[in-house]
Amino acid sequence: MFLFCCAPLVLHGCGPANPYGTVVVTGKITVDSEIMDGVTVSFLPTAGDGMAAFGMTDAGGNFKLTTAGAPFGTGAQPGSYNVTFSKAASGPGMSLTEFQSGGAPQPARPPQAIHLIPEKFGDPKTAGFDPVEVKKGGKNNFDFNLDTK
Repeated sequence: MFLFCCAPLVLHGCGPANPYGTVVVTGKITVDSEIMDGVTVSFLPTAGDGMAAFGMTDAGGNFKLTTAGAPFGTGAQPGSYNVTFSKAASGPGMSLTEFQSGGAPQPARPPQAIHLIPEKFGDPKTAGFDPVEVKKGGKNNFDFNLDTK
C-alpha cells in the first residue's frame, strides 16, 4: 500500500518545479560602459505583496535572477520592480583611497565595507533608474549602465 501511495510522488516529484510562478529574467550590467563582475542586482517589488529577486554578474557582466525559495535562475514573479546594485569588499580598516593605493591598514580602525561602486546605486530612491516591468510572456532582458561620473 505504501509503495502505491508514494509512486505518484516519485513520478511527479515533490511539488511544482516553479511554485512562485517566476519567469526568467536576465540582463547585463556595465559600470561606466565597462563590464564588471560580482555586481549584485536586486529587483525589489514596488508593491508590498511581491517577492524580491536577486542575481550577480558574471565575468561578462551578465546576470540571471533568482527569487528566494525558487529554483536557481528561475527569475522573478511578474510585476513592477525597483532595481538596485551593489558591490563591496571588506577592507582592513582602510579608506577606499588607501585600499586602491595599497596602503597599510590602520590597526586602530575596525574592518569596513569598501563600496566598489557608489552606494547611491544600492537605494532605489537614488539609483537613478525607473521601475522595470517583468512580464509573464515575452523576453525579460534588462541592461543597465551605472554612470558613476
